[in-house]
Amino acid sequence: MRNLLWKEWHEQSWKLGFGCIVLGALALIGLHSRIVADQTLIIWVNFLGMTMLPVLSSTGLVPAERGEGSLESLLALPVKPWRILAAKTAMGIALCIGPMLVAAVVSLLVAGGREMPDSAVVAIYAKSTVATLSLFIWMLALTIQLPSEARAALVGVGLLVFWMLASAGLADPSVPRWALAISPFALFYGVADQIAEPLPAVIVLAVQAGIALGLWIWASKRLSNLEGQS
Repeated sequence: MRNLLWKEWHEQSWKLGFGCIVLGALALIGLHSRIVADQTLIIWVNFLGMTMLPVLSSTGLVPAERGEGSLESLLALPVKPWRILAAKTAMGIALCIGPMLVAAVVSLLVAGGREMPDSAVVAIYAKSTVATLSLFIWMLALTIQLPSEARAALVGVGLLVFWMLASAGLADPSVPRWALAISPFALFYGVADQIAEPLPAVIVLAVQAGIALGLWIWASKRLSNLEGQS
């Protein structure tokens, strides 16, 4: 497992740096220049993170390996496929959390307590990070058998558009409140004040954790199927 993690770090660490620079720079420049209200800018940073990081992290894991022809060699190793997926998932989680954490620290250092209490800033980043991780797991599961990184990126963008539209529909007052919990954007909708009575975070987290676990197990089985085809 240590060797698998090192392999993923060696191949994917540049994406971690890229994400940290983009989100950190946006937070630094935007909050320092005060072109908009602090809350608005922070929501922009988080929205960029939620849309960029899942695609950036998921497409470079299995689809990129298939496109390069290295997946067969990886699956031929005396390691169970779920361990390979676990290492890739751990790297993907780091790629999602790291840039959001950097942006959160920058936001607190530049604008903490200025227009918003520190706790509110932390809450926005925490809820948005949950959405980012949820979207990452969705994309990981749905793109794991795709033959190239480009196709995976298209599917990832399509999934983002789908959940944005679906979340808007689920947030409609005519829809039962609990239905929104299945959306990766459920917590972010509460942050952005797009629904009058956001769902309790504990309910959303429980539902999202259950969905993520189911998707990951499905992804593991799909990766095992690829082993049989190689």
